[in-house]
Amino acid sequence: MVMTKPNRAVVTGASSGIGESLARELAEQKVSLVLVARRLDRLEKLASELKTKHGIQVDCFQSDLTDPNAMRILFERCTEGGKSVDFLINNAGVGFYKNFLEGDLRKQMDLIQLNLSSLLEGTHLFGNHMRAHGRPSYILNVASVVAYQGTPKFAVYSASKFAVRIFSRIIGAELANTNVSVTCLCPGGTRTEFIEHAGQTPTSTFSEKYWFMDSVKVARIGLAGTYAKKPVVIPGLLNKIVCFLVRLVPESVGLRLGKMSMDSAVRES
Repeated sequence: MVMTKPNRAVVTGASSGIGESLARELAEQKVSLVLVARRLDRLEKLASELKTKHGIQVDCFQSDLTDPNAMRILFERCTEGGKSVDFLINNAGVGFYKNFLEGDLRKQMDLIQLNLSSLLEGTHLFGNHMRAHGRPSYILNVASVVAYQGTPKFAVYSASKFAVRIFSRIIGAELANTNVSVTCLCPGGTRTEFIEHAGQTPTSTFSEKYWFMDSVKVARIGLAGTYAKKPVVIPGLLNKIVCFLVRLVPESVGLRLGKMSMDSAVRES
């Protein structure tokens, strides 16, 4: 299969973690970038580095995608003046590790807006834009292994990622005979700021070393799968095994196993 390299990619949640690693990998491929996140200082620092190192165009847009108007504004800014986009990476996301009824409801509703609603809107806006310009294009939606098996204390996060996976599979099927391909990346634990922001702490240095993948490796696997037009990419052998096995057991058993796995890797901070 001949891979068509994208010309210009939009990466949400690009200020750290998997999003930053995806941006770095694309920069090495000489892909022009639009970096999106709330922390403009981090985006500008990254952009300066990538411009100097790779000689590419990098634009930075500060945006809080928990705002229902943010994705449309982002789309308009990315495409103003006839500019085109042929790669959208919906990576921005957040999780809160706490029993649902004990958690802040406003944060959980913002989670749905960020993890799911903005992703749906971005896929619709940029997807139609990509179909209109007709060049080979890619959409990469970042979910999680909890899209296969949710876990207690991650009820809303798990639900949002379940939805992202199913949505991506269906939209990918709808676009099968077009110039746009859709891939869903389902990483497991990854060494990023996510766990700290989610209210988690690794249970030990062992769990941090062996349960969590490096974000650069996740990004490389995700991009390779996207270019190969795979509908779903699960980085790491252990994560693949887990996502396969949970489909063979009753849901109640899967929930218990999910809790056991999570408890062995992290604790609520």
